[in-house]
Amino acid sequence: MKLFFSIVFGVVSVSLGLGIAQPAYSGAPGPSAAIDPDATKNLEAAYPEPPAGMERKVVLLPHVERGDDASLQVEIIVGRVIETDGVNNYRFGGTINERTIKGWGFSYYEVEGRLEHAASTLIGGPTNPAPRFVPGPSKLIRYNSRLPLVVMVPTGCELRWRLWKADGPWETAGER
Repeated sequence: MKLFFSIVFGVVSVSLGLGIAQPAYSGAPGPSAAIDPDATKNLEAAYPEPPAGMERKVVLLPHVERGDDASLQVEIIVGRVIETDGVNNYRFGGTINERTIKGWGFSYYEVEGRLEHAASTLIGGPTNPAPRFVPGPSKLIRYNSRLPLVVMVPTGCELRWRLWKADGPWETAGER
């Protein structure tokens, strides 16, 4: 099977086959970290094809040893680039829901909502029209480099992601 992919903001748009992206970010665990070789082992067999009107986006996270990933999370955000007035703030609605693949126990995520019409503030003033990425739903997900991060998004949408790393020790709350 041939692999067709294009990397946009560290995420892959899947059109004619399976697309897989190397991460494009700075910070822990580091851009030179290797992808876990087992991460794509069951990708085609386990993960469903996208439903009509949806695209499958796949992110492969850099390999991190078990235990070292406890302080990491992945934030995903779905949106699209639209023409804005350059003054108002825009936002799409919708939700990102976790789905479990029966018989496999793996999870993938699916966006609910069409992401066609953005809500915006109503600030007046001079405009500076420009295309911008307008965010929609977002979600924080536990870091797991041993499985691909698979998200079904509406056709034409982008999936962007970044890593969050906890820094410092846990603190204990006091009583009052």
